[in-house]
Amino acid sequence: MSALSVNQSIPGYRRASVLEAVAVRIGAGLVEWAERRRAVPEEAVRLQRDAARRRDELSLLRGDVLGAAHSGLLPSRR
Repeated sequence: MSALSVNQSIPGYRRASVLEAVAVRIGAGLVEWAERRRAVPEEAVRLQRDAARRRDELSLLRGDVLGAAHSGLLPSRR
């Protein structure tokens, strides 16, 4: 059965105008674009997790150095 005969067999069916067809294509493109933006690549997630871990490690080291400096365990640089 061809598309023309199917369309003619549905009462009240009217073909979409060119403007409606363009609007549907633009809308579908916008939805696809939004979905791509939401998906975070696995590599980016790994890099962010590694950077957060390094920040935490540096924060701990900084605290250790400051504690050692205040307690007199580090020689002065003068």
